[in-house]
Amino acid sequence: MIEVFTPVPPALTEIHGKTYVVPNWQEVPAGTTLDMISWQRPIFVAPTIITKHVGKYIITIYDDGRVTCDCPGFTFRKKCKHSAEYYIPPNI
Repeated sequence: MIEVFTPVPPALTEIHGKTYVVPNWQEVPAGTTLDMISWQRPIFVAPTIITKHVGKYIITIYDDGRVTCDCPGFTFRKKCKHSAEYYIPPNI
């Protein structure tokens, strides 16, 4: 059994005498059929996003530690006093 990890269903194609499983372009033995392929779908986890209102601006905190603000200072410099108070430094 050939295992394929892809979010879309696999398909077989033959190019220049070689057989491949797409979309991964994994080479498989000649004569392979879709019945011989085990399709494993990846598990997607939705990101956690927290939105806070600070005065008239909106701070967005992402699960990877990024912080954004919609104030003109953050738009121009990519940092501001609003986002700095919610910034979480990455674990090293």
